[in-house]
Amino acid sequence: MNLKERLKQLDLGEKEIEVYISILKQKQTTITRIADSAGIKRTSVYHCLENLIKKGLISRISKDGRNYYNAEDPKESFSNILNEKKEIILSLIPKVKEIYGQSGSFPEIKIYHNLAGIKKIFEDLLSCKEKINRYYLSGFLLEGILGKEFVDDFVMKRVKKGIKSFSLRTFAYKPEREKGEIHSKQLREVRFIPENVIIKPYMVIYDDKVVVISTKEEKIGFVIQSKEYADAQKALFDMIWNNAAI
Repeated sequence: MNLKERLKQLDLGEKEIEVYISILKQKQTTITRIADSAGIKRTSVYHCLENLIKKGLISRISKDGRNYYNAEDPKESFSNILNEKKEIILSLIPKVKEIYGQSGSFPEIKIYHNLAGIKKIFEDLLSCKEKINRYYLSGFLLEGILGKEFVDDFVMKRVKKGIKSFSLRTFAYKPEREKGEIHSKQLREVRFIPENVIIKPYMVIYDDKVVVISTKEEKIGFVIQSKEYADAQKALFDMIWNNAAI
């Protein structure tokens, strides 16, 4: 990509580019020299010069009753343009996010087929706005998929963010390492459902998302993002929770 093509990416028109390059070559020059060098009519050059001044690429000085034009230090002027664009983008993000997915008409489903994807799911759990994760645990230990180090680190980060864990488990799933005082330190509440209630996948409900992780053998996870569906799952979870054994 040559210089002119790159300058177009800064929203410069073709004539503005010719005028700017002419000034760069001459350092300090007059409108007559610019018009001759760029091969552009003086009336068009005037318009280009005003736009280039507004963009901070050139400056104008008066000397002996004549106007002279100088190119600003490119490193500084382009940095200023970059910073302005960055500020515009940063100011747009909150407004765009308000609109993004506003209609909520279609649930979004993402499927993760490997260990890295499942870890990404758990990293997103740490962004929970409601500060409550609802878990169904039954068939397997999560450490068997993600490893104890990752799980311990996840729990530590969850606690640091003040996110509570409500965990529904079968009586068969009762690790000895998890005692009452450990649950309390880890912001975890546990209740138990009968062993004959089989829920094989590992499930988590938070905000407007429902996470399902298949068995240890399959190592597949998927996330359903839908406020209506998540609210329905929360209501079902809470009903079971209120009737489960402590």
